[in-house]
Amino acid sequence: MRKGTETLNTASIIQSILKRIVYPRHFWSGIMHQRAMAHTARVYDDSQLSLYAEILPGDFLNLGHFEDPGLQPQDITLRDIVRAQARHAELVAELIADSTSPVLDVGCGMGGLIRVMLAKGLSPVALSPDRNQIRHVRAKYPTVTIVETKFEDIPLDEHIHRYGTIITSESLRYLKLDRALPLMEKLLKPGGRWIACDSFRVGEERSRSGYVWADFERRMVRSDWRFVCQRDHTPNVVPTLRFVYMWGNDIARPGLRFAFRKLQRKHPRAYYILEEVIEAINGRLDQNLDLVNPDAFVAHNKYMLLAMEKTS
Repeated sequence: MRKGTETLNTASIIQSILKRIVYPRHFWSGIMHQRAMAHTARVYDDSQLSLYAEILPGDFLNLGHFEDPGLQPQDITLRDIVRAQARHAELVAELIADSTSPVLDVGCGMGGLIRVMLAKGLSPVALSPDRNQIRHVRAKYPTVTIVETKFEDIPLDEHIHRYGTIITSESLRYLKLDRALPLMEKLLKPGGRWIACDSFRVGEERSRSGYVWADFERRMVRSDWRFVCQRDHTPNVVPTLRFVYMWGNDIARPGLRFAFRKLQRKHPRAYYILEEVIEAINGRLDQNLDLVNPDAFVAHNKYMLLAMEKTS
C-alpha cells in the first residue's frame, strides 16, 4: 500500500511540475494575456501575480515593443522582454494629449501602465473586474483610484464625461463594440481621446479572438471616430513571439518528452492512469505553440497602436 501511495504521489508531483513549470501555458500565456483574462472565466491567484511580478518587475503583461524587429530569440533575455514591455507602455502614454484630466486604464492588469502614467504626472484610474488584479494594484499603487467592474458596467452617473483619455491596452478584443463605442463617447470629455493597442485579424480567419481589422476600421468611420494615430507595430512584437515559441518548442516540448518517458519507465501504472491526461497536455502544448507561432501570427494578424477621437 505504501509503495502504491508513493507511486501516485510521485505521479502527482511530476504532473504538477509539468503543468506549472515545463508547460508554457501557465507562464507565457499569462504574461501575454493576463491583463485581458479578467473578461473570461479564468482567474489568476495572488501567487501567480507575485510570480509574474518577480520575473517581470515592471508589472507589464503586454507583448512588448522591440526597436530591432530582426532580433533573434536566442539573443533575447528576460531583461530584454521587460525593456520591450516598458517601451510599449511609453509609446502608449506618449499618445495622451490631455495631461490634466483623469486617464481610464481599462483592463489595468498588474498596473505597469499605471506606474508609467504616475511617473509622467498624470492621473490614472484603474479599471478591472478581477479581484486579484485589483488587490495587486491597490497594494502597489495605493494613491490610484480603482474601479472594480467590467467596462460595460461602469456606473455612468459617476463617470460621465470625466476622462480626457481612455486606454484599452490589449483588452479591446474583449469589448463588445455595440456597447463599448457609445460608452466611450459618454465617458470621454468633449475632444477626448481613445487609445488602443491590440492584435487584429487579417486574411483568412484562424481564430475567433479579436476583431477583423478591415471591419473594425469601417466600424470606426461609420461611428464618427477618426484615427489621429494609426501605427502597425506587428514587426516590433514578433521578437517576443519568437522567444516564446523557441522556449516552448525547444525547451518545453523536449522536457515533456523526457519527463513522460521517465514516468513510463519508473512508474508504468501511474503512466497508464495518466495517459489520457498526458495526451491532453501534449495537445494543449501544440495549441498554445500554434497561437504564438510568429510566422502564423504575421500571416493572419496585425498589431496596431491607435488613437481615436470623435469627429462630432
